[in-house]
Amino acid sequence: MSERIIERRKVKSWHGLEFEITVWDNWQAKIGFFKHPQIANFFLRRSLSKKNRGELEVLHEFGHVQTFPLILIYYLPFLNLPSFKEVLIVTVGMLFFWEILAEIYVVLKHPSYFSVYKRANVSYFLFWMVTITGAIFPFIHLH
Repeated sequence: MSERIIERRKVKSWHGLEFEITVWDNWQAKIGFFKHPQIANFFLRRSLSKKNRGELEVLHEFGHVQTFPLILIYYLPFLNLPSFKEVLIVTVGMLFFWEILAEIYVVLKHPSYFSVYKRANVSYFLFWMVTITGAIFPFIHLH
């Protein structure tokens, strides 16, 4: 069975990068040359129609690119970490934070975001609980 593309879009970021985003029906995405599984999109959008899924997933992936400089700010309170374990904890927290930023980008760019989720499933709420907890964990654990 071949992979079915549900959305493909050429984009240009605010910092000048131009590339193509492709989203497949098998929960994979490709930003430029970087192909990866869409874990966050799976939990957020698995109950949505393919049309809504494609639109929101492409925006989410583009949100990662658009918000990249902001994730560096996440590291500022942790500049003097003494151990690899602490750096790893902060990096995992930053990845959760980046998911939040990418989804905020989707909310801001998709005019009917909330109406799409009028009947959100349990995995939608679970995603937000885990993601927010993961993003704040380093601040609680390391300070």
